[in-house]
Amino acid sequence: MQPLSYYYYNVLEGLEKPCDVPTIHLQEGYDILYRHGGRIEMDLMRKAEDGDAQGEPYHWYEALDDEQRAKLHKALDNRDPAKILKIMQRNGYAGVLYHHAWEHFRESGAA
Repeated sequence: MQPLSYYYYNVLEGLEKPCDVPTIHLQEGYDILYRHGGRIEMDLMRKAEDGDAQGEPYHWYEALDDEQRAKLHKALDNRDPAKILKIMQRNGYAGVLYHHAWEHFRESGAA
């Protein structure tokens, strides 16, 4: 198994409610995020922006203030997944990223 980078270690350390992620899934969560190297963050933000444009924003995205949304848009435009993660962590939404990875990227990474 590859060693996990500090960057992805902080994803799950930064969860607002670590109990949201079952202990037996923590390592798989680290691995999914690490393996996809930024694709998950970018995908999550595109879906959030698309939903917002259609008047159906994700609940966490809707709860962000205009300044935080602007920062996320800029990070997406700059293709900077580390910045997306940092903003989500600061707003207590790193868990959303984990669940997005679990739901949408788990199968594609299975070997």
